[in-house]
Amino acid sequence: MGRLARQLGGDRLEAAADALLNDLTGSKRYGKTREMDYVFPGDKLTVDNVDEAITRLGARTPAQLTYGRDGSITGIEGGRVKRNKKGGINIDQVPSPQGRDYVKYSPSAVDSSKDELVAAQLYPERYEGATGQLGYARDMGLAHRYNDYESYRGMNQLQEVTPEALQRFGSLVTKGKAEAPIAKGMSGGGAINGSRGDMVLIPGTDKVFHSLDKGEKAAYLGERGDVFLNQWLQQKGGSMGTAQTQIFPPGRPSHMDHIQSLSSSIDAKGADGWGYSDDPSNFSYLDQDYNVNTKLNYDLQTVHQLSRLADTMKRDGYGANIPPNLTDKQLGDPNRQRLTQQEAVKELIIKTVQPQDTASLEYALGLLRQSENEQAQWKMRR
Repeated sequence: MGRLARQLGGDRLEAAADALLNDLTGSKRYGKTREMDYVFPGDKLTVDNVDEAITRLGARTPAQLTYGRDGSITGIEGGRVKRNKKGGINIDQVPSPQGRDYVKYSPSAVDSSKDELVAAQLYPERYEGATGQLGYARDMGLAHRYNDYESYRGMNQLQEVTPEALQRFGSLVTKGKAEAPIAKGMSGGGAINGSRGDMVLIPGTDKVFHSLDKGEKAAYLGERGDVFLNQWLQQKGGSMGTAQTQIFPPGRPSHMDHIQSLSSSIDAKGADGWGYSDDPSNFSYLDQDYNVNTKLNYDLQTVHQLSRLADTMKRDGYGANIPPNLTDKQLGDPNRQRLTQQEAVKELIIKTVQPQDTASLEYALGLLRQSENEQAQWKMRR
């Protein structure tokens, strides 16, 4: 591709590489995702490199290669970045992982036999000497296991974002059919505009969100949009709960969710809470599948143990009975019962194993004992 590389910009060269891989493998898989370290190769996003990051992130027109008689590549049609009227991109057009490129961690979908990064996160004790991405996955699992929120946050701050880069990205990248600035499109309100607005405190104050007047609410949500965008960029667009390397565009593929729950925050428990729920340090972006766990108000350890148990039961032949994820409607039901870690573990085991004889009953009881022992050991290590 030497001569072709000299003729093409970075975006079209990448499109050509994807088209070549698709031609060689007879698939349409390549080019359907964006890799974090391809789009954001450094550890600092600045005004000098943000335009290139936007180009690499953007959706492209379909690319088609032409070949000479000797099989060499002679040209490429398409493969250009789809630009909005500002010369940037619309984030909603950016491809997100699908099919086998979307590795899931929720109990209903997890399968460590298909991805070693999943295995390293669920069973970090097996990967003590791991380095690189496997080491990162192991450390992610340990942060979950010990409810180490400081390490969890730190691991996911993958790049510094300068104010100038944030402003530039926000001015060129749009969201939605109306091509709104991305930060405005991300700001939303979500639960804070609903019933939780009577509980969520403005960080550092004793004012709940619903006590603000119309102008104050608009200003708060507008600033929140910039903070959300900054968080997504600091994560390099990845999903905060996993060691996978693909980008999930903000919106349906990737949701903002709080790292620690509102129910245990200062907002709900006063001085006994861990901190303010809506503080920027408590923001994270998670892929849709992983986000199911956090919407259930589970802490990191519960998320880890449930996925580990589900993976174990799947490996032992009980995968067909693992309960499906709750739907958005079920998750949003205000009357939905919130389960403790012990209750959630017990429910998952019983619903999956469905013991009908001595062998399956002993298996289920063994998993329950194992879970209790793990919780005791993990609590001692914290």
